[in-house]
Amino acid sequence: MEIAQGISRRIIFALFAVSCLWGFALQASAESLSYSIDTMHSLPLNSRDKAKIQGYSKVLLAESLKESGIALMATESDSRPTSTSHIRLGILRTPDNEQDFYWISPLIALECSESGVVCTPNAGSQAIKVGVTYIALEKRHANSLLAEKLSETISDFKTSEAFAELANPLVTSLSTHYPNALLTYGTISLPGELHANTSNLWVIADLVPLFSELGERGELKGIVADFVRDILEQMEMPPAILSAPWKRIAKEAMSKSNVMVFSVVRTQERDNVFHWVTPVSRNLHGLFGLNKPYFASLKDVPKTYRIGTLLEDYRYNVAIDNGFEVRGFGSWQELVEALLNDEIDVVFGSQGAVDFGCTAKKDICNKIKLVSEYEVTTAYVALSRKNICILVLEKLKLAAARVRKSNTFNEQLSSWSHMVSSDYGIAHHTKNGVIHLWNKN
Repeated sequence: MEIAQGISRRIIFALFAVSCLWGFALQASAESLSYSIDTMHSLPLNSRDKAKIQGYSKVLLAESLKESGIALMATESDSRPTSTSHIRLGILRTPDNEQDFYWISPLIALECSESGVVCTPNAGSQAIKVGVTYIALEKRHANSLLAEKLSETISDFKTSEAFAELANPLVTSLSTHYPNALLTYGTISLPGELHANTSNLWVIADLVPLFSELGERGELKGIVADFVRDILEQMEMPPAILSAPWKRIAKEAMSKSNVMVFSVVRTQERDNVFHWVTPVSRNLHGLFGLNKPYFASLKDVPKTYRIGTLLEDYRYNVAIDNGFEVRGFGSWQELVEALLNDEIDVVFGSQGAVDFGCTAKKDICNKIKLVSEYEVTTAYVALSRKNICILVLEKLKLAAARVRKSNTFNEQLSSWSHMVSSDYGIAHHTKNGVIHLWNKN
């Protein structure tokens, strides 16, 4: 009884603080997010345990987003503003709704089947099958960037002491009715230990200069290769990493389970092939030129501009579709040289590619400026979707979040950053362990 009262007071106090935070955030932030709490009417929990779990879910979400600038608004799911993205707290992941949501982060695991709870597909290799409730975001393309941000932010929070201080007292309280309850993979599991089998995880790298490339002796080197090795070490797995061309990686990911690959640029089409573990780099794509005015969008750029890009690159077709004269080149070096020789007016690529391709004197390279922004893409460590255990995904997410905070990786990142700046002059900055391939300012 003392424990239950203590939990209640703690959550009430936290909820009061959260409500004040939300009220302030609504006034201070332009980005807003509505949320509703699932009634859990189908779950075999008594009313007091449901209330504790619901309170815990609200505090977890709010604490995760405290520094994000996102304003939270409580609402009923059927009465939310249509202009606002909507989070569901405590929704059970089932075969029927698997494709309806971005499954941001798991909350509670319950024994399923005999208890009337629908089982969540591929939820661990333990003997007891479970249904897992989640923080989930409705799946539509407009929410894809928000889903990335929420997943990264909540995974980071789940590796903090603050999360342990929030979750462990609830585990203790729930153990009155669920003596096997424990916290595992950032999830409160009422039936006990959950198993995420990573023994057959197959890790493959796409070769990208400076990020993951082969050394003189055939060893894989680069900052993302180091990052993935650190993740594997965090999970107490052997650091065995293969490399392969992108076409083979895509084929393996579509046909096999437990294939972890890096680095993969996230696109809407690839959402059906991969789970996104953690971001490693972001790249600003657009038109770059010399002594050209800036245009707010690609539509505003004069159609008389001669655009150059790589052959067989998606940007070649984008430029054609937008009515430009386009030339294709075999390398970034050839492409940037054509710009400097006035054979083209602008390069359609990324800041990093322009920096990598410019072999002229530094003062000339520095004069190549952004003419029009097209998009920012994010490259990920990703996991094949085919029959993948969702707990393996969570295990990887949490391991990646811990590595990003580690002294070892941040020293590796600092050394790499100094090297690419001094040796290659590549514009970049880092944020939360993710490389952004453009100048911070």
